[in-house]
Amino acid sequence: MGSQLQGGRRRIAVLPLSNMSQDARDEIFADGMTEELISALSKIADLRVIARASVMRYKDSKKPLGEISKELNVSAVLEGSVRKAGNKIRITIQLADSETEEQLWSEKYDRDLEDIFAVQSEIAQKVADALEVEIKKGEKENLAKKATESKEAYTLYLEGRYFLNIRTEESLKKAIERFEKALEKDPQYALAYTGIADSYAVLALLEFLPPKEAFPKARIAAEKALEIDNRLAEAHTSLGLLRFQYDWDWDGAEKGFKRAIELNPNYAPAHQYYADFLKSQGRFDEALSEMSYAGALDPLSLSINTGIGHVLYLSRQYDRAIEQYRNTIKIDPNFVQARLWFGRPYLQKRMYNEAIAELANAVRLSGESTISLAMLGHANGAAGKRDEAGKILEKLTERSKHQYVPSYWIAMIHVGLGDKDQVFTWLERAFQERSSWLAWAKVEPRFDSIRTDPRFNSLLVKTRLASKKDPGLGIRGWIKGPNK
Repeated sequence: MGSQLQGGRRRIAVLPLSNMSQDARDEIFADGMTEELISALSKIADLRVIARASVMRYKDSKKPLGEISKELNVSAVLEGSVRKAGNKIRITIQLADSETEEQLWSEKYDRDLEDIFAVQSEIAQKVADALEVEIKKGEKENLAKKATESKEAYTLYLEGRYFLNIRTEESLKKAIERFEKALEKDPQYALAYTGIADSYAVLALLEFLPPKEAFPKARIAAEKALEIDNRLAEAHTSLGLLRFQYDWDWDGAEKGFKRAIELNPNYAPAHQYYADFLKSQGRFDEALSEMSYAGALDPLSLSINTGIGHVLYLSRQYDRAIEQYRNTIKIDPNFVQARLWFGRPYLQKRMYNEAIAELANAVRLSGESTISLAMLGHANGAAGKRDEAGKILEKLTERSKHQYVPSYWIAMIHVGLGDKDQVFTWLERAFQERSSWLAWAKVEPRFDSIRTDPRFNSLLVKTRLASKKDPGLGIRGWIKGPNK
């Protein structure tokens, strides 16, 4: 799939709905309603709907509609407000042409909370009519489908999504709690299961929990969601991610991501995670295409913008990667992941001072996270600053006595120090832990110094990234030198 999305009046953004309630807690409900409208509109294949991460950056923004439309590259904007009082809701909504700011359609809904899905479906159909977009029969059926009959379950689900999007360890645990409570109200609420699956997957990906603890719980939830509704793109994406980063089931992962994209081409995470998978296989042109597609759906997403940098780095296009990370930092100078990964292409270019400066920023901004400290330790080792690298190694060894410290990152410090035996000792432990990061072992430039060692090939075989007949060392086709 290419990065070019259909133009015309088919690209639309749903701006964050204003909370008109007296109760500040209803802010979560208003944000959830915004996300639900995005989800409803995304079910219409001929619409291209900007994803949540990008539109939420305009919450409480005073920017003119025309300026927002230009930044998001859309030709229509849906905006409005929601007022919740007990079991009653009032939704005021309007669709405007981005260029002329002319109102194309508006409506006011005064309904009971139980009618919320019917309202979302009606809004989606009215928007499609106003934009002269045809809704296919299957899409109409999807729009008409009620996710749950329980208003309590729905409210708890919205709270769960809110906490999931914050992505701290504490908020992710709160998200799981809300999703589980939603399932107590309605055990057949498939989306609540996908929420649990996503929460556990993120806990593993951000390394708040060991993969062996988090991913099996994510699997149970994702499979339960699909058992209830096998057309949920979100659940197919969650299962694809698990097969990719935990099972190392490369064929199964690709099938899952492709199925998710087929079911909902507007679901940006499916394109993003599929791109992550493609780059692990050295399929960089396809990966860049998918990540760019995700970026077109979610242009201000910091993780997707950073993800484009990852593809460029792994394909050894270091100057382009540096430029991409720099552009991401311009969107948000405090985004840790961009600072963190900024160090990698600098290291490959032996620009040690620049790499260490960026990684020191990541350590500061993250409150000395394990991954940022390990990256800084690796950089110091590679730069010949062995004492500094050793101090970080000691700090993480001490930390491991009371919290999970992934073996992969200890291995990475030893890569910087050039101690091959220690590298393989810790990579073997990372394998036993089912470290997600091993999924990219075949293409990670930092492993070039150990790539010809038979122990590295053994690791690739165990992770199914290579076979004994095809040792996976034939990478010269896509390694084009230090910066080409």
